Amino acid sequence: MIPIVLAILLALTSCQTDDKVSDAQKNAFIELLKTLPHKGEFYTEEAIEKAKPYLPVLFSLTEKDIDGHDIYPFLAVSRGLCDRKEQRDYAAFHFAEIRHPILKLGWGVMLFDANAASPEIVRFLREALESEKQAKLLSEMLGPGFEKFQQQIKSYPDAKKADST
Repeated sequence: MIPIVLAILLALTSCQTDDKVSDAQKNAFIELLKTLPHKGEFYTEEAIEKAKPYLPVLFSLTEKDIDGHDIYPFLAVSRGLCDRKEQRDYAAFHFAEIRHPILKLGWGVMLFDANAASPEIVRFLREALESEKQAKLLSEMLGPGFEKFQQQIKSYPDAKKADST
């Protein structure tokens, strides 16, 4: 009986470990990002296709992982990925797993703009707008569209529901 229980525990533990992203996977993605083809400041369709399987890796990146790298390529590849329905749906479902705060803000905005925002995403954006630091980042990201975005978030029905709970 004990060997069976140990075998089950070992199987469960190895399944949990398989779901985690390793530092090697993160580094491989960061290196891949440097080599992906682009036109001007945007990645090509070929680049986005190559980056597709790395979406869970992108979401697992932390500030420490990206430290020393320009954030723009990570946001640019995110934009390309968000333009694809399958990756957009994945992002909406796994939004809570995005670990880097700037990437999370970016994905929140992109998902909201694509009408793919869940109540969780709307609440996140609402809270971001209430934070001076995050509101400043959103303003920098959105430029002249910031005020319109701010009004859309404030008037969004799910944002109002979040206030009453």
